[in-house]
Amino acid sequence: MDTDYRKLCKELFGTDDAVELRRIAESIKKKNDRNAGRKKKFTEKDAERMARMRDHGVGLQKIADEFGTSRQVIGRYLSKEPGKGNTMRLTYMYKQHPCTVIDVDFLDQKVSIQNKTADIVHRAFGVTENPTWKDFEAFLRERCFPETRGNKKELLRQLGLTDYDPLQIIEKTRGRMADDEQWLKIRYLERRAE
Repeated sequence: MDTDYRKLCKELFGTDDAVELRRIAESIKKKNDRNAGRKKKFTEKDAERMARMRDHGVGLQKIADEFGTSRQVIGRYLSKEPGKGNTMRLTYMYKQHPCTVIDVDFLDQKVSIQNKTADIVHRAFGVTENPTWKDFEAFLRERCFPETRGNKKELLRQLGLTDYDPLQIIEKTRGRMADDEQWLKIRYLERRAE
């Protein structure tokens, strides 16, 4: 069976002109301007390269442009899933930029972190890579008004609280302080069985 390719091209593309067919082919190969549709899957090496770029201060948008995908996809490759036993994930933010992801296991009093910035000033625990439970408790206290504050009872009443509990205060205030632009996103997790 012999196929008449000219006739087929005219039927499929409305032309059999070689120049026009090349233009059509190029427009099909052209990048998706809206970056819509199914996103690419990346290899372990790609994810490591993404992490190195982030660690060197490259922003998510630039990394996304480099890999031809969206910031959300890059964010998923750079974020580890919470471990078993974790019931809360706090994301320490600077303006709208995530700086440190803090996974909390209240039962075993364990904390694990993922730093998202090379800027130690904006990290939740600075240069500390493996914070202890005491470090976590100190971090929570730093994101609240001082317990020794003169109008503590009035402030607690305004928040609908009866006792000074840094975690409860942060749940109400998102850890916002008057003197900086850092705050906390809070996500509650279901405890996964071992």
